[in-house]
This record gives sequence, C-alpha cells and structure tokens, in this order.
Amino acid sequence: MLQILTILISVFLLGACSTMPGGPSVLVLPSADKNFDQFHNDDLTCRQLTHKHIATSQQDTDSNEDAQQSYDIVYIQCMYSKGHQVPVPGLMYGMQEEEWDQPPPPDMPAPPRAANPKQR
Repeated sequence: MLQILTILISVFLLGACSTMPGGPSVLVLPSADKNFDQFHNDDLTCRQLTHKHIATSQQDTDSNEDAQQSYDIVYIQCMYSKGHQVPVPGLMYGMQEEEWDQPPPPDMPAPPRAANPKQR
C-alpha cells in the first residue's frame, strides 16, 4: 500500500510540474485565398508541430508563462509560413508621431521619420 501511495504521489508531483500549454493564446486569421477547411487543416498541423517542439524542449522552460510564449511563437511562425494573417499589436510604420496613442514597445524600433521638405 505504501509503495502504491509513493508512486501516486510521484506521478502527481511530476504532473504538477508539467508546463505544456493547451493551445495557442494568439489570434490567427485565415488567408484570403484559403477556405475554412484549409485553415483548419493548417491549424491542426501547426498545433501538432508546436506541441512536438515544446515537448522536446520542455526542460528549457521555467514556467507556464515561458512555455505558453514559446508555444505561441512557434505556432505563429508556422501559421504565417502557410500564408495566414497574424495580427500584431503596436504601431504601423508610416504613422505620424501625433497619431500615436501610446509609445512603441521597448523592443520595437521607432519608425523612420519622413523628411520634412520645408526644412532648409
């Protein structure tokens, strides 16, 4: 009985350490030239690829948050490579500075400034 209890506790503790995300936490939109069935098949393929990638590199992740971020990055790359649209937060290049609602994220370079023809 003690041996079974020890095994069950070990299994429970190992399961509690698992950081495998259940799926992507990002929005990906279907490409304009693909139907929903193609999008769904690409989604399943990318989820399988991402799951396999995260499972093989799971020892590198320290938390659920890190694992989710890694999962999302691989999933986005896969879906984008298949031609689907990946909305990104932030600013669009070419916006005027006064149009910005908020400053760009620290890891995003500032957009290039347009030359002002009125300057001498």
